[in-house]
Order: sequence, then structure tokens, then C-alpha cells
Amino acid sequence: MSLFNWGIYGGYGIAFPVGRYIPRLNIWDLGWRITYYGSGVIALIIAILTGLTLKEPGRKSIGEDAAAQASGDAQKVTIWKVIMEPRVVLLCIAASIRHCGGMCFAYNCDLYYETYFPDYDLGWWLFAVTIVIGSIGVVVGGVVSDKFVAKMGIRSRVAVLSISQLISTPGAFGSVYFEPTWAMITLGLSYFFAEMWFGILFAILVEIVPLRIRSTTVGMFLFVMNNIGGNLPILVDPVSKVIGYRESLYIFYAGAYGISSILFFFTLFFMEGPKTDAPQKDFGHDNNICTTADEMVTVSTISNGVYPRLSVENSKL
Repeated sequence: MSLFNWGIYGGYGIAFPVGRYIPRLNIWDLGWRITYYGSGVIALIIAILTGLTLKEPGRKSIGEDAAAQASGDAQKVTIWKVIMEPRVVLLCIAASIRHCGGMCFAYNCDLYYETYFPDYDLGWWLFAVTIVIGSIGVVVGGVVSDKFVAKMGIRSRVAVLSISQLISTPGAFGSVYFEPTWAMITLGLSYFFAEMWFGILFAILVEIVPLRIRSTTVGMFLFVMNNIGGNLPILVDPVSKVIGYRESLYIFYAGAYGISSILFFFTLFFMEGPKTDAPQKDFGHDNNICTTADEMVTVSTISNGVYPRLSVENSKL
């Protein structure tokens, strides 16, 4: 999930230099419109290549759904029952708030720095921080959550999610509070932890949702998240007219990070922990050894690093 979401940060980062410098060239007298035409042409080319080359892999149950299938406890549930679960509702609210914070910065950072620091051209700095540090952060978040999930269960992903957003909040505040040099430094620190969230969030979601309604659930989750988180940034303008532009970003950008961290933390209490009766380590697939009668078989097994020798006579395994 984290590797997949590199695309978001690549496109987001490229937007800063493209948005600043390409319109000034006034290619074919199109001004800023050329950036949209160019993006559309590239998207059409990639869509054609995707349609001709990619094949959808086989779908399989994972996470809680896989465990339920294996134990025979799987039950048919409706989409409404799943999306109304407290943990899914809390995840959706927290994700919407976090998405609001990210979108507030995305929509306003270039304008903010141009307004407050007109003598500084930060287009390439924003490009570097977004693509390099954001990309590293999103992958590190995925790796860290994968390391912990084996020991703590799915709730460990939520813990990583909450902690990463909490750590990123002071840096987000600093990126608006400080002068350009320290603003870029604190923005980089914030980005490293803040951008862990997207891949982890959807790893959590697909692990707690049954296979047969997974795509529908993810679609509805994205619909709510994008419509709430994507539209809340419109409040920045009216609020800025009352308390100031910088102060409104404190609330809707840095504040949203902090609030989402708290909400992700509360989601922890609705997640299942690790199964205490489950083996601590999975050593691979269980293999059946079949023998005929009056045949001696020596079987090597692995158990916590010990290799006992088991001799079986006159029996079928």
C-alpha cells in the first residue's frame, strides 16, 4: 500500500514547479491551462497502457476475514453493518480530518509562502520535500507497521498511525510559524512522519473488511473521506478574514493533524488484539506426509528453533 501511494507524492511534488514555472512560458498562448491539458494527455496514455498490460490478480481473504474463514466463524454481513461498526466510523472521521489537514497545506502552501515571503522562491524546495521526504516517510510507515502487526495484531497499525500523526503535528505548526529556512526543515520533519498515514490506513481497512464487500467499503470510505476532508479547506478563507491567514492554517492544517492523532488513538480500543492462543510464528504451509503401512518415516519439524527427530512406524500420517 505504501509503495503504491508513491504515485500520490510524485504527482503532488511535481505540481509545485509545474504550477509555478510552466504557466509563465505561455505555451501556445494557453497560460496555466497547458498544465491541465498536459496532465490529461499523459493520463490518457497511461490509461491505454494500463488497459492493455495489467491484469487483475486473484482476490483472497486477508486479515480478520482470513482468520474467520480458517476457523469456520465467517458470517455473511451486509455493507451497512460493516460501515456502521464503531471502528470503521472512527477511522473514517479521523481520516477525513487528517485529509483536511493535508489538503489545506496542498491548496495553500504555495500561496502562503508567496504571500508572507515574496522574496523567496520555494517551488523546488516544496518539490524536494514532498517527493523525497514524503516518499521515504510513506514507505517507512508501511515497513514499521508490518513489523509490529505480527506481534500486536491489526491494532498495531492504528498505533503507528496515531503516533506518527502526533509526532508530525509540531513540525506542521513550525512549517507555518517559522521563516523559510526553518519552515522547510520543520516541514521535512513533519512530512516524514505525517505521510506514513495513507498506506497504513488502507492496509487497516482491507484487513478488517470481508472480501466480498471490500471494494464497496473502500469506495464508500473514500467517498466520505474525500467529500469531508476535501471540502473542509474551503473554511480557511472565511476564517482567515477573521483571525488571519497564518492562524487559520494553524487550525485547519496543524490542528487537523493533532485531532486526527487523537481520533486514531481512540480507534485502538475498538480493534482486536493479537490472538493469545495463536502460534507466535508462522513457519510456512502445513505439509501432509503420506506413507504406506510397515514403512518407517523420519520427520523433521521446526519448533522455536529446535529440530526433533520423530520416527513413525506402522502408521499412516
